[in-house]
Amino acid sequence: MTTLAPLPIYPSAQARKEFSASQLAQFHLNVSNALGQVITLPPAKRDTPANRAFISSYASDSAYQVLQGLIWENTEPAKGDDNLRQRILLLSEKLASLAPGLETRTLLDLCVAFPHRITRLKAVFAAALGGTPSLPSTFSLEIVPSFTTLLSPSQSSGLYGLRKTARCLLSLLRPVPPELIRPFAHSKDFILALARAYDEGLNAISQSYGGMRADISNRELDDWERIWMETKIDLVDCFHIIVTAMVKDITAASGAQLAVEADRAFGIIFALLDITPQYGQLQPANPRSAAAVPFLNRTLVADYQHAYDLQRTLASALRHVARSDSRLDALESILCSLDVESLSANSAKDAGALKLLLRSSGIPPKQSHKHNPAPPVSKGKGKSKATTPDPAPAQDPDIDLKVTQVLDIFPDHSPGYIHKLLEHPSFPFRGNAEKVIEALLEGTAPGEDELQNDFTDEFPGGPGTNYTPLNDAPIERRNVFDDEIMDLKQLHVGKKNQDETIFTRDRAEIERMKADILRRAEVMSDESDEEGADRGRGKALDVVDLDDDFDEAGGSDVKVIGDGEGSGDEDGEERGVDPTKPETILELAYIREPRLFDRDGTTRRSKARADLKTQTGWSDEQIEGWRIMLERNPKKDRILQKHEFAGNRVEDAPAAESSGDSNRPPSEVPGRGRGRGVGGGRGRGRGRGGGGGGPSDGTTRDRAFKDKNKASRANHNRKRGHDKKMARAGAGPSA
Repeated sequence: MTTLAPLPIYPSAQARKEFSASQLAQFHLNVSNALGQVITLPPAKRDTPANRAFISSYASDSAYQVLQGLIWENTEPAKGDDNLRQRILLLSEKLASLAPGLETRTLLDLCVAFPHRITRLKAVFAAALGGTPSLPSTFSLEIVPSFTTLLSPSQSSGLYGLRKTARCLLSLLRPVPPELIRPFAHSKDFILALARAYDEGLNAISQSYGGMRADISNRELDDWERIWMETKIDLVDCFHIIVTAMVKDITAASGAQLAVEADRAFGIIFALLDITPQYGQLQPANPRSAAAVPFLNRTLVADYQHAYDLQRTLASALRHVARSDSRLDALESILCSLDVESLSANSAKDAGALKLLLRSSGIPPKQSHKHNPAPPVSKGKGKSKATTPDPAPAQDPDIDLKVTQVLDIFPDHSPGYIHKLLEHPSFPFRGNAEKVIEALLEGTAPGEDELQNDFTDEFPGGPGTNYTPLNDAPIERRNVFDDEIMDLKQLHVGKKNQDETIFTRDRAEIERMKADILRRAEVMSDESDEEGADRGRGKALDVVDLDDDFDEAGGSDVKVIGDGEGSGDEDGEERGVDPTKPETILELAYIREPRLFDRDGTTRRSKARADLKTQTGWSDEQIEGWRIMLERNPKKDRILQKHEFAGNRVEDAPAAESSGDSNRPPSEVPGRGRGRGVGGGRGRGRGRGGGGGGPSDGTTRDRAFKDKNKASRANHNRKRGHDKKMARAGAGPSA
């Protein structure tokens, strides 16, 4: 049974810079595969200190990269595939579900490192609450006081430090459950520190940089101005999350608890209103230097009232508990007086200093401000009448900002539905985000279907357009699936949550595919070896001129010619190896007797070894070393196979016959070779052959051999090869 190695500490960004791009990608792939295996382990083997240390190191490094990117835009974000991040969060959820769970610092790092994975982070904190029931008290005793100290103007670490603190706080408040937001909402010291950081802290930082000009709305922001504005936005969002949690607690409470929650809310709001910050003065060039500009030189409560209408929100939440309470009337009058200008039902809000960040048009920076050009209208050779385009419907330029305000409180509603509520002309809350929020809270807002029907009845072609029906007959498109009944239970929208079963199934599928690939590669290798052997077997034969005197072609290799293939240089290259080469001699000797190459005294003193040394000119050490190298050679079989079909050779005459011929006079020895001499009988030898008398015993034996093997050699094979050539050329077979 194989055991998994523990996960190592995730390397720092400085260490990862030493990796090349391919090495870094392979490293992340290995880490992802290891995480997939760790996730499937039982809890006893999965919940180890090494795995917790890996999660902590990865979250810390990723959070550091995210915070650096807030200040330095050219900072490269932490790289890694999406599968790796999903497995990191899945393993974090499993580790947090059992004691001792994950450290609070690790949970905060995960929130900063994955700010857009709210759903998965909510699952991690839900598991952490189940595995560590004391987590709310830890937040009350450690996390809330720490953020209170960091937000205090007396402990400020400058613009960069406050920017990172605001982002860490916002990243933590977004995914945590209400049980962990409540310690922040119940701490008056923390909320006052948040307000002072927004008022006094950011105002002092702006003065240290020379002040911020809000009179030029279409200019490019400096780097510090961008960071300053983004810090304000994050602090307002944090305050909004806390106020929303406070209102929900008041709404859900009853009896004595309702009075306690109401008293706490009144105390915190009045404490915030008692803060009187020292506002910085704008540049003298600004004609509105004495005016209060939203999100520039106003308090946190004033800007929140301007953006979210705190007065209506509190009045709606406290109307059942404080109808006769004078504090509610005083609070309403104070909050209403904080508005810069009185808003009517159809007036648009002033975005204030946010226009500097949105560049006055509501378009994010680094995007084009030009409208997309209309497609050219064909006029048919320029002879048609000029047409005046229909005027576009008048739209509120701040409609997107209002939609965002409503969605911050009601994130479950679709942006299109909120957009229709703000633009519908038949309702009193047209263009007013506060009235839309009030209608949604009270449940008096029309439904999306009703809203769509009203739009269709009043504006068949859409609001602001002249509708002209193109065809009275309805168009119905049908296909073969119209009569099918669709099971809505099988309908899925969005990504599916991945768990350990998916990773296990993926790994089994990968192993199956790997085995299939190896099997296919082995089959291909075997086929290529067989084709190579057949090709070598077909080219290893030599060409010999076959005739009736086949026995006189002694010592030559045999190849059938006339097979329809041309014989040129290729035949010369594939003719075979030179038989006089030492390697060829040794290969043939090895095939006959491998023991001839043994390293012992008996073999070295044998006559066969002496003959082998004479033929090759090599020493005993060279011959024995050649055998060792041959046996280590992976191509040994191919080297020896090239001698397997070297062709048939005519056996030499018996020794007695040779000795008998040697005693004859030269005129009686039968001629051999290719020279056409004057030899007797049917010989084609060189010089003068034997006499023309009766045939000798050798001649009779040779003639009998030829007659016996005539069917498979000589003229029959030549005719067969000739017939093949003629058939390819289109001629008939030979007679």
